[in-house]
Amino acid sequence: MRQTTKRPTSTRLDTGQEKAGGKDYNIKESVLRAAALISVTAALTLMSCQQVDPTVGYSSRSLYRTDIRTVCIEMFESESFRRGIEYELTRALAQQLELHSPFKVVSDARKADTILYGSINRVTEKNLIQQRELDRPLASEVVLVVTVTWKDQRSGEFIMDSQRIMVAGDYAALLGTGRTGAAKEAANKAALRIIEAMEDTW
Repeated sequence: MRQTTKRPTSTRLDTGQEKAGGKDYNIKESVLRAAALISVTAALTLMSCQQVDPTVGYSSRSLYRTDIRTVCIEMFESESFRRGIEYELTRALAQQLELHSPFKVVSDARKADTILYGSINRVTEKNLIQQRELDRPLASEVVLVVTVTWKDQRSGEFIMDSQRIMVAGDYAALLGTGRTGAAKEAANKAALRIIEAMEDTW
């Protein structure tokens, strides 16, 4: 009698089911990972939005020392042979200090919290543009070098000790501007630079 052998169809079916199950598992795992990533990203975004403060990094603190109210400005000395610029600088410094700072300028040093003094070390002229045909300068500048000291008379502290400042004022002879105007411009620039140097260190 002839025997019939059954084909192993169940094995092939089981293998197909395993492949299908593995594929479904991978899809589910990818979906879960994507969902977790989206959740973390959303949480971080929310935290960053909550931490943003437009006032961070800004301060209403004064640029100048609040423990100083008055300044006495002494007449600047001049080491240069050119006279008169020391008067321009002293006057410009008093005017600009009253305008741009909370300090009050007083004439009596005995009533002042601090005293400001200095000297003009050098006044030089420099040609910026030279006309070759006539061998004359078309544009020049007056360079002013100043040393300034700011002292607290109450404690004896030197807030600024012989700080050196250099500025320049331009003039052009053909435009009718001369050395005097350039010297005044340099004196005003030096006054503003001194006031900037008086700002408190943060």
